[in-house]
Amino acid sequence: MIFITAQIVAEMTGFDTASAFLRARDRMERDQDFPTPMPTCLRPMKWRNDAVAAWVKTRGTTPSDAPIVGGPNVILLDAARRV
Repeated sequence: MIFITAQIVAEMTGFDTASAFLRARDRMERDQDFPTPMPTCLRPMKWRNDAVAAWVKTRGTTPSDAPIVGGPNVILLDAARRV
């Protein structure tokens, strides 16, 4: 079993940086069933490579799923682009 860092997870999921991924992580876990980090790895957090790869295979990369900053109109426009 291989464990990967936030930087590698960011690359696999389409984020530009580990920081961008970590800002979106809670929402991805809650709303998109993203794998949680290993409970024994507090700093740096690590994820199972196979779990992240399986998520990417079913969900695809997600830079477009990064948190949207802006008011409700920005969120609605982003949602309309995805349809």
